[in-house]
Amino acid sequence: MSEITENQDEFISIDLSRIVGSNIFRVTTILCFFILYYIFISPKVEVFLTQQIAQSMRVRASEPVNVLSPVFDIYSTSKEYNLATYNPKSSTISKTKFFTVDPRVIAMNKFLTDYHSPMANNAETFVREADKYGLDWRLIASISGVESAFGNLIPAGTNNGWGWRGINGNERGWSIFESWESAIIHITERLSLGYGTNLTPFEIEPTYCPPCGANPEHAWANGVTRFMGQLQYYLDNLEKM
Repeated sequence: MSEITENQDEFISIDLSRIVGSNIFRVTTILCFFILYYIFISPKVEVFLTQQIAQSMRVRASEPVNVLSPVFDIYSTSKEYNLATYNPKSSTISKTKFFTVDPRVIAMNKFLTDYHSPMANNAETFVREADKYGLDWRLIASISGVESAFGNLIPAGTNNGWGWRGINGNERGWSIFESWESAIIHITERLSLGYGTNLTPFEIEPTYCPPCGANPEHAWANGVTRFMGQLQYYLDNLEKM
């Protein structure tokens, strides 16, 4: 009986040594150690390192810092960022005056960026020119959505995302603009003066797109209205974007 017990003990000892020496055991042990480190040790280490780095930066700083980078991705091509003092008309950042970016500009930039529009960096121009003429700030961009997928589908080299005719026309009559900004400025002015500032997309449609106005589905007006609604949603939900 004792001989059997000794054999069993020897078998168990050999089996345990094989398990301990196996790759699976090593991997499992390392994984358990990593999980314990991640849960119990890592948070404390990260907090300590963050505090030490922040303290070191404060000690070395030669002056107070009030510039942060960046709010959303507006002005993403600029090297000048500030949470509250960015002035787009100045080449420097003010340290004494505060400037708040119009939330409509941020909403427009996010909206156009999400549609991969080449006009995203001109968000401020859309809003500024619309305010200049008393036009709905969403209208011009929304028309470009229907006419050219926000400037993605246009006659080559025209910067014309509105199907606009009447100035610097190419051989097919499409207007050519030197930049997206100049196009937005010109079209906002001409549309506000030619159509007025109070017309809805459904009232603009018969003149701007006669075939669409004659079609009971009103695809043009419905498309413009839908994009205007989306832009409003972006403005109303900026904190979620």
